[in-house]
Amino acid sequence: MSYLNARPLIEGLDGDPTLQVRFDVPAGLLHDLETGQVDLALCPVVDYFRSAEPLVIVPVGGIASEGRTLTVRLFSKTPIDQVDVVHADTDSHTSVVLLQVLLHAIHGRRPTLIDYHAREHVAGHRLAESPEAMLLIGDKVVTDSPRAIEYPYQLDLGEAWHELTDLPFLFAVWMARKGTDLGELPAHLDRQRQINARDIDAIARRHAPGRGWPSDLAYDYLANILRYSVSERELAAVRRLAEMANPLGLLPNPRPLTLAD
Repeated sequence: MSYLNARPLIEGLDGDPTLQVRFDVPAGLLHDLETGQVDLALCPVVDYFRSAEPLVIVPVGGIASEGRTLTVRLFSKTPIDQVDVVHADTDSHTSVVLLQVLLHAIHGRRPTLIDYHAREHVAGHRLAESPEAMLLIGDKVVTDSPRAIEYPYQLDLGEAWHELTDLPFLFAVWMARKGTDLGELPAHLDRQRQINARDIDAIARRHAPGRGWPSDLAYDYLANILRYSVSERELAAVRRLAEMANPLGLLPNPRPLTLAD
């Protein structure tokens, strides 16, 4: 995953001569996994249910929040309970499903969604279009966020989920095709995650400037806002999301969660 929020999981892997590492936005990773181009991918959690190939969750790291996310936000010119159309940044399948689940559960809304590849519409650090409501995810929420005076109504999806369910939210987790022999790779990833957890300040200082983040905000984001271990509570949140999304037709065939051995 190419965003800043993945660095505590992947820092050090791209310099490891025993591994090949490739980067993409979250929505592009499932294809590589399904087609066997990679053995393991840090995929959005809804891809577990949507994959044409049976997958297993490898719970040695994920991207989660217990409350606000900072970088998964709905921006609206009208009150959230009146939103009818959302231009949705489709870089993350999970965030698009989560938005629809939350708007229905909290406000009884089923807005029309329009694909909005925000990275193609950012010009000179300003959004080239100005829709009534838009879902943005990733670094661009910090570096190219629309002005609050223009979008006075905002919803942090992680915060809204936590208030609704009292659960954390797991946005992405390592996944593999069922039956893939991963050898020592999961243990290697788990060790690297633990090493990186002791080096968050350096990771933030190393990657924030090139991405347009203030270093202190990047540190707070990686160290305090997000979490990277996967426990039963995070897995419970995935099951809860599937239960709530299924009646809306968003995940019509939810599978039981299968963990890698």
